[in-house]
Amino acid sequence: MFKSERIDSILEILRERKHATVDYLAEHVYASNVTIRRDLKKMEDLGLVVRSYGGVTLLDIDNKSVPLVIREQDRSSVKDKIARQAAALIPEGSTVFLDGSSTVLRIVNYLREEQNVTVITNSLRAATLLCEKRIKTYCTGGLLVPEALVCVGNYSKNMLESMTADLMFFSSQGLSADGRICDFSENETHQRRLMLNHARKRYFLCDSSKLGKSFLFTVCHVSELDGVLCDVDAAEWLQNAAQQKETP
Repeated sequence: MFKSERIDSILEILRERKHATVDYLAEHVYASNVTIRRDLKKMEDLGLVVRSYGGVTLLDIDNKSVPLVIREQDRSSVKDKIARQAAALIPEGSTVFLDGSSTVLRIVNYLREEQNVTVITNSLRAATLLCEKRIKTYCTGGLLVPEALVCVGNYSKNMLESMTADLMFFSSQGLSADGRICDFSENETHQRRLMLNHARKRYFLCDSSKLGKSFLFTVCHVSELDGVLCDVDAAEWLQNAAQQKETP
């Protein structure tokens, strides 16, 4: 198992159990205890877990700015499937907004130079990968957020306000039961709103771990979008959530 897949598996186990021993993790991800301890040390340094003698506990990370390198590894196979669906919606010759989320970043893997697309992004990581593939790319510039590798602030805002895209793809931290797409980052929420206002079609990428979560800042409501790409049927989930709310 590759390192990224192993960390992804460790996070999945800890989400279910909250706490696990090194022996348990080693057995379930098919790695040695030494390898598991090395992975846990890195995860602890990033503020994702706290280690104790012989075990580890998952911290509440919903309201923390988790580094992009970790978010890229988390639920990687699910994110990859969603990103592949998103890329299939991009026509040749179109202009596309991509935000700085780890799920949207994976769309880059499915773009080709011969598609003749133009990408506008506030993600330094996405811009770098796109340039390596020789895809025409505009990076918004602005204040760089170290953990997320995204540009925010007035310089980025001014550039986004001067451009229009055919499509926008974005993600966020949560989709609440009442259909609000929300996040704990004020700056990134503002960037996404600007992209939404300047895009003809808008798509939200969301893995099922974000369903039912609510945060301080609202990006938009699902009714304002052209689609939600998820590993489960998001429309059905929202319908069921509404019915449960109406039930006395």
